[in-house]
Amino acid sequence: MMAFNILKQLEEPETKSLDEHIINCIKRAAHQSLKMNKNKIIMNINPNKLPALRSLMKADKGSSCIIMDKEQYIIKVKVLLSAGTAFQKIKDKDKHVNQDTTENIVKIMENKLNYRINDLKKCKRLTEQEYNFIRTSGSRCAVLFCQPKVHKQGMPLRPIISTTNNNNYKLAKYLTILLLEEARTKPKSYIKDSFTFAKLIQQQKPQRNDIMLSLDIEALFTNTPVHEAMNLAIKIIMKKKQEDNRFTMLNEEDLKHRFYLAVTNTPFRFYNELYLQVDGVSMDSPLASILADIFMEHIEQELEKFEDNNKIKFYRRYIDDTFIIFNGKQGDIDKLLNYVNSLHPNLKFTNEVENDYELSFLDSSCQAKKYKIGLIKTLTFRALSICSSETLLTEECNIIEKTLVKNEYPVKLVKRKINNTIQQFRFSQPTVSKSLKKMFFVPLTYYGIETIIMTNKIKNILEKTYPTTKVIFGFKKDLTINKLFMKNYKGVDPMNIGVIYKLSCSKCSKVYIGQTQLNVKERMKQHHEGLKDPGKSSAADHMLNNAYHEMIGLKGIPCL
Repeated sequence: MMAFNILKQLEEPETKSLDEHIINCIKRAAHQSLKMNKNKIIMNINPNKLPALRSLMKADKGSSCIIMDKEQYIIKVKVLLSAGTAFQKIKDKDKHVNQDTTENIVKIMENKLNYRINDLKKCKRLTEQEYNFIRTSGSRCAVLFCQPKVHKQGMPLRPIISTTNNNNYKLAKYLTILLLEEARTKPKSYIKDSFTFAKLIQQQKPQRNDIMLSLDIEALFTNTPVHEAMNLAIKIIMKKKQEDNRFTMLNEEDLKHRFYLAVTNTPFRFYNELYLQVDGVSMDSPLASILADIFMEHIEQELEKFEDNNKIKFYRRYIDDTFIIFNGKQGDIDKLLNYVNSLHPNLKFTNEVENDYELSFLDSSCQAKKYKIGLIKTLTFRALSICSSETLLTEECNIIEKTLVKNEYPVKLVKRKINNTIQQFRFSQPTVSKSLKKMFFVPLTYYGIETIIMTNKIKNILEKTYPTTKVIFGFKKDLTINKLFMKNYKGVDPMNIGVIYKLSCSKCSKVYIGQTQLNVKERMKQHHEGLKDPGKSSAADHMLNNAYHEMIGLKGIPCL
């Protein structure tokens, strides 16, 4: 009955062939019906087991999960925040004895940033396009979460400050993309990825007394001396400007202010407490990896002064992981380690030496050819299963080919296996009438057996009604384990950002449902401004056009 009602909602039920419009109607109606179904299964987890799942956490490396006591996790994070000088706790009240809430802190930082970039725009040192790109509104507070390093003794935590959509995120992105990546050349030690590294290492000819070792830096992002790294980055940009005066209109002083706003004094929350990062860079910031890399390049220049530098036969680095082929003995390696640890007080290097001619680096490994061929076949078969036309299949196969070739897969091998897989797939398929040309894929959220029953009924009706087309239903997950334990990392965000909200009229049945990426209170202010500026807000227009009709929710906002 539900399937029949869905098809009745179509605008043109008498048509004899399906098109994208009708398929989208089926998809929307089916999704709504499933959400309304009282028998659907949101999750197949016993309620008694749910509290245990909510104590799960993602490990720092790999896709494994660990179980950790929440109280212990909070204690370990607070110990980490109190150690050293990188973080400071924000006082509960400011100098005017006002409560320093998350929203107040974010608003202050927003106004400070927008004021500075507005000055640059007035002085014509920022274009209109650059100003619009950097300007921030309705941003969120950065949030700290930590991932346990299960591969290290004592299981220390890796702190990650998620800065996505915070007040200085766009500025950091601007400095990264528009300036540093264009101004900077890659260092000598640069490695693109593990494929490039594997190719380089195969070209090396080992000699007697050669030893493979790797150097790792403990918490590089947190311990990067941010002011030194910023000065090095500014020198790179100014050098590029000397070569090409049109590269940027910003002078050295402007850049210092921009970097200061983008990197330093970043407020973030850990559960309900507010902190300030005063040194180091936020691992999730667009500037994090490039500033850390610039500083490490500076350290490498100091490494060239090492008295036994001639014993370093091969040197490559990927951010904080360094691979070295060293011609010497254990005593020489200890001497090297002592030297690099003396280069800067913030940095602490550890080393790992080869064992039985093996050393793990960048998760590189020698993989059997059959597994690489298997990957090509899997990706091609996936394209054959999903693509609804020859044009889409060709485009998808081109993307697969380009991606694999970029990752050092042989071009001829990739092309041959893609073509062979397509031929095998078509040869194994039963002969289909020429009239059956159209195939449509409809993704739906999986709600247990109710989803299967409904889609089977819809398919049966469609096959009778539209004999020249084939509809394939696919299912996607709704509630995942990751969603269940994400709040363990970050706590509950006090700022309602990226929500769907509902405004109801107090006198009639009219409702306004909106979605915003802003802080919901900022969005409500925009609705209020619509009372003075007709046409700016549909909710405000309804109140202006209908006396005594108030859209309830402009003050207390129900979020859906």
